[in-house]
Parts: sequence; C-alpha cells; structure tokens
Amino acid sequence: MDFKQDSSPSELDVVWPKYGLRESPYSTSPVRLVGILPIQKVFCGRKEEVESLKKIIYSKNSSRNFIVGDFGVGKTTFGNFIRWELAVKKGENARYLTTNAEIKVQPDWGATEFLLSTLSAIYTSSIVFNWEGKGIKLKSTEKIKEYVSVSKQKTVQGTVWIIGGGYGETKSNPVQLSPEILESLLQEVCQELQEKGKQIIIPYDNLENADIETLGEFFRSIRDYLQMEGLHTLFLGPTETISSLESFGQVYSVFSRPIILKPLSEDSVLEILSKRCDVLKIDGGNYIKPYEDETVIKLYNKLNHNIRFTFKVLEDATLNSERRAPCQICMGDIVAVQEKEKQEVMSSLTETQLRIVTALLDVPKLSQKDLSTITSIGITNLTTPVRELTKRGLIVESGDKEDSYLKLFFDPKEIK
Repeated sequence: MDFKQDSSPSELDVVWPKYGLRESPYSTSPVRLVGILPIQKVFCGRKEEVESLKKIIYSKNSSRNFIVGDFGVGKTTFGNFIRWELAVKKGENARYLTTNAEIKVQPDWGATEFLLSTLSAIYTSSIVFNWEGKGIKLKSTEKIKEYVSVSKQKTVQGTVWIIGGGYGETKSNPVQLSPEILESLLQEVCQELQEKGKQIIIPYDNLENADIETLGEFFRSIRDYLQMEGLHTLFLGPTETISSLESFGQVYSVFSRPIILKPLSEDSVLEILSKRCDVLKIDGGNYIKPYEDETVIKLYNKLNHNIRFTFKVLEDATLNSERRAPCQICMGDIVAVQEKEKQEVMSSLTETQLRIVTALLDVPKLSQKDLSTITSIGITNLTTPVRELTKRGLIVESGDKEDSYLKLFFDPKEIK
C-alpha cells in the first residue's frame, strides 16, 4: 500500500457516521497542539520518557534535545504532548511559550535558513497564540516582521497562519539578511521573554530529510545559536541522527541525553484507538466499535509495530468495506485491500525499487547482503531506494542489528 497522505480520504466522511463517529479515528497525522483530537485526551504511554524530557527542560535555562525513533513510532505527537504539558496546559501561567507548529527541516539548510525559519515561526506564533493580548508584547517581533515579510514567504511550507512549517529558498529574500542579523534578532526575542519570566520551546521535525553525511556540518553551523539562554529546542528524527553526530564531539556535547522512543505496547495502541473513538463520538449517536482488538494487535505486530502504517491499513480496509458498514474490520478485509492496491503500487515504482520489491515478494525476509545478491544492487546503492520505499510504507526494516532484514508489508502472506 502506498503511504501517500496523512489525512483521511474524503469518501470516509460518509462512512464514519454509520459508526456514530464524526470522522476517522485512524488519522495518521501527528496529533497537534490544537485540533479535532485534543492531544491531552488521546495521548497515552511514554510516561518515563515524558518525565525525563520535562526534567531536562525544567532544570535548565537552555536545552538541546533529540527525540529519535523509527518512522511511524510517534515522535512528533510525543514532542507535541511535551509542548502541551509545558506551554499550553497552564495557559497564561505557563513558564514556557512554544510555536504553533513544528518547523520542517529542509535538506539544503544552512545557518541563514535555519534562523529565518525559526524567526518566521516565532513571529507567526505570536499572532496565532495572541501573545500581545496575553500581556507578552515584544519589541523584537516587530523587528522580525521587517525582516521576515509575510509577502515574501512564497516558499514557506504552509500559509501565513502556519509559517512554523519551515522556510525554503527564494530569490525574493532581502539581500541584507545575514546570520549575524538573524542571530541578533533571535537573541533579542529570548532576552525579552526572560525579562517577562518566559522561555520558548521550538520543535524541528523531519531530520530524515537531511543527508546524514552532512547533518553534522549543519549542526556545527548552528551550534552557538542553540545555546542561547531561554531557548529550548527539540529535534525529531531517526536513530541514525545520533550516530551521525557522535563523531562531531563539539556539537554532540551540547545536547542532552537523547530521548529514544521505542514502539508503543499493544495495550497503548488499543487505548489510543479507544480514546480517539470517545472524542469523536457523535452526541446522541449510536456508537459501534469499528475494529476488533485482536485484529489491531495482529496487524500491529505484522507491521513491525509501526502505528502509522497500522492505522492507515485499518482506514483503507474500512473504506473498502463501506457497503457493509457498520462492521468490525477483520484480517480478511485487510488482505483484500492489500491485494487490490498491489498492482497500482507496483506500476508506480522505479526500476530499482521494483527489483527490491519483487525480491521481497518472493522472500519476505531478507538481510541487506542477501537482498543485494538477489537484486544485483550494491549494498551501498540500496540505501536510497530502501529509504524511499520505507517512507512510502512499502517495506519496514528490522531494528535488530544482529538479524537485520527487510519485510514487504503489503504481502498478504505476511498478514494472514
């Protein structure tokens, strides 16, 4: 199944009322600070990791934190819950402020792009969260507005109201912008906030977009900015991020011990679905549970404990079973959907990707070495296509380094 989107297909709008729900409980998008799914009501698990990161932030006036884990493990939602706990839960009495959205790291970023994106996010968040109306009027945000003109953010990911999405390259940038000017602006923001008894938490997502080989150099270029008093940064990415930075001692040493997220337990996954359904129930409606616990657990295990893939498959199976709704999805429904989508997926693959997928259809579990031998693709040349196929949700890599293998996840033989 091709993992192309993070939102429910529009067709599902007519399905969910049959279950007494306003919309799909299987959304694969990270749970945001503000949204249809209140993060405080649907987040569960990770108690130890939550307390650990909160202690790090509480104990310092500045912190740099990595939140790492496999794709689909819930890193963004975890980071958002931390921000809700520290910056939103207590309202105006909170010690911390935060941005309204995560900043998406881009592969070609340098110091200037990093700073400009950060300042854009701060400026937009001051509007979205109405800082001035809450007594937090900053002279620095007016200066930021002059340098980060909304009319010139044509390549920012998102609209004016969600500039926190990031900053891209554009020819319309003011010529006078420089890291020194932007650093001064960020420093001024942090100082003003501290004078008002506040600090700010800023999340940076999608580190997997960056080239692992050049990531260390990028962090070295922004190292000094990250150490500003009153600034707490959360960097979310794959576990390889840590190993790629360990050789850059001067960079790695300024970060706190990384928060490594393991897959959620089966009970936590079921609790998440139960909480989501509770939140999405139609008032006065006749709620009918859309899934079997046993099916969810079996699918979750077959998909290598990837919660995003699990929810996407459940949602697709529900759509395919629309005529029978309301009904509880079983493994037979899931196998039918996977088979239906296989041909469409295969036709969209590159030649190299197709060779990998074809090999895995014949032998669902293969080591990197065996996969290289069967496909005649050098091990070093497997990295990029495997990463692309993993991002699309077509294969998953084992986290066991002693027995590393790849498993095609839409093969019906693997989910029966």
